[in-house]
Amino acid sequence: MEFITKKPPIKSNQQRSYKRSLNLHISLIIISLAAILTRAFIAVPEGEVWLPDAMFKTFLMLLTGAFISVLIELLYSIGEGKSHEFSNYKRLVDPINTGLIIALLLPTSTPIYVLLLAVIIGVYAGKIVFGGNGYYIFNPALVGVLFVNLSFANQITYGETPLVLLKNALAGQTYTLKLLDLFVGNYAAIAIGSTSVILLVVIFAYLLVTRVIDLRISGTFILTILIVSAGIGFVNFGTASGLMWQYVLVNMITGLTMFAAVFLVSESVSSPTSRETKMIYAVVVAILTMTVRTLGAEIEGIVFAILFGNMITPFLNRTVKRSNKKIFIRTSIILLVVVIFTGFALGFIVQSRLQEIFSAAVIGGLF
Repeated sequence: MEFITKKPPIKSNQQRSYKRSLNLHISLIIISLAAILTRAFIAVPEGEVWLPDAMFKTFLMLLTGAFISVLIELLYSIGEGKSHEFSNYKRLVDPINTGLIIALLLPTSTPIYVLLLAVIIGVYAGKIVFGGNGYYIFNPALVGVLFVNLSFANQITYGETPLVLLKNALAGQTYTLKLLDLFVGNYAAIAIGSTSVILLVVIFAYLLVTRVIDLRISGTFILTILIVSAGIGFVNFGTASGLMWQYVLVNMITGLTMFAAVFLVSESVSSPTSRETKMIYAVVVAILTMTVRTLGAEIEGIVFAILFGNMITPFLNRTVKRSNKKIFIRTSIILLVVVIFTGFALGFIVQSRLQEIFSAAVIGGLF
């Protein structure tokens, strides 16, 4: 039996790979500092401890995530006889990034031991067992976060986040949110990284310019969330009251939408490589995200959606070998139709009107 090994795409240019990691590293540190400072201004929810305690807990989670991630990779390198690599800060950048992302994807209420398990599972089971950076199949940070979200759901509490209030609104309840609070991150967040959307947009632009993230993935992801949420909002609220655009806005600027667009969906190792496959991948992830948000029991669907996108990435890469203008236009049109249809379909399902529509269609002789 003959085995053929190839260098993964991220390893094709080591210098460029390091520059990408370093730019991502700087951005994650900025977001981490913002997450800590945001806790000083958030209103205190009833029954929760805030301000100094929450700021320190946020700092402790970020520090713990980064330290444990580095420690795991260091211990593995010692076993492989490569511990000398860690004498250079360059080698620390990627494990620190992974640890910070895991911490940023969890709420402040997360117990430290749960965070430890998330980092251990994410770094070891999600990265090291596949060969380390550049070789893994699934985003390692999301592997760890999914594990603790499923295994320790009772220990991780969120409070009344804007996405929870949106589900209540679709059920007929009323809610009040201040636009300024949403932009600066002054609300009960689903995760530490769900902070000021203004800052996330600035970092989004920076990472686009430095080519750390791909606009074809992140841009398509954001546009799909916008269109799908607009379809759901239109079906449920209409355009007269303005609730439709409020629904769209909350979906766009709260939760993990912008954080995912900046740090998760464009992750270079586990995302597709060609133009069309990147767009398909982004649409699939965004549609699954909105499906879980509106129909599922979970508050946020991004973790599940991206891991599913990682799973189908090898299939997408095999499907599209070459790209040309005709294929690009045809793919774009098909994806747009699918996205619009999904938005309206989810809207009618939430209203429990889908069965009514199909019944009327059958009676009317359309089928």
